[in-house]
Amino acid sequence: MSGRVRRRLSQLRSEQGGWTLTELLFASVVGLAVIGAATALFVSVIQSQPRASSRGGDIQQARTTMERITRELRQGWAVTTATPSQLTILTYVKSATCGGAASSTARPCQVTYTCSSSACSRVEANPDGTAPGPSELVVEGFTGPSAFSYAPSTSNPDFVGVSLAFPGEGGNDSITLTGGVTLRNPGAPNPGPAA
Repeated sequence: MSGRVRRRLSQLRSEQGGWTLTELLFASVVGLAVIGAATALFVSVIQSQPRASSRGGDIQQARTTMERITRELRQGWAVTTATPSQLTILTYVKSATCGGAASSTARPCQVTYTCSSSACSRVEANPDGTAPGPSELVVEGFTGPSAFSYAPSTSNPDFVGVSLAFPGEGGNDSITLTGGVTLRNPGAPNPGPAA
């Protein structure tokens, strides 16, 4: 072999790059760590999504309930039961019969909201309390049965406050919905037509 060929072979051998076994093992470990971290993040997001969706649904349900209570209080004329966990009002409800199917005509009914430590239900009955309809779950997922407050007192309330507190995960992002309404015609013995 000539000297020129040997030099060329020598150059080719020295120019051949490659990875050592140590470099390959280190790159594999780093790659696996990155893939493992990404997988763990993906799994935690997937697992927390149903809880977030459920909580969002509970809060939307609570907003709808707050609007319903507010509307019924504005159309009401008397509060017959006033405790922190129960509210009974005489009000107008758009239904064919108290506790019956929905209607475009409003009729006087007795509406009772009863709250436990995590849910509130609603029952319609005739104004004298007879013939109650089925109990309807209107909101759940909040904490505490004390959802209602009254002013000036529970024996003679003109104002009814509603407060629903939803706990956050780890207590970091709790949400409290509050509202209140002054009765339109408190103590009126013969309520006029509903507005």
